[in-house]
Amino acid sequence: MGRIHALVLASGLAMVASSAMGMSVMEVAGKCGDDAKAYCQGVGYGDAMTDCLATHYSKLHPACRAVVDRIKNGEWVSLF
Repeated sequence: MGRIHALVLASGLAMVASSAMGMSVMEVAGKCGDDAKAYCQGVGYGDAMTDCLATHYSKLHPACRAVVDRIKNGEWVSLF
């Protein structure tokens, strides 16, 4: 197998592995975007956003609550 093919295969496997072990930023934004705008605008990203959303947990849409639960249970967020 050539170097290019090996690199493409490794990249593809890494993307599959990352999707199996975490969720993408796009998934989080899609499920929590409205809630983030409503309750956490300006707090920043990462842990600050997760903590803010958790503070407003009872007001969040069910899909966003599920995302917050997954993050709080140790699932990480990937850029892809």
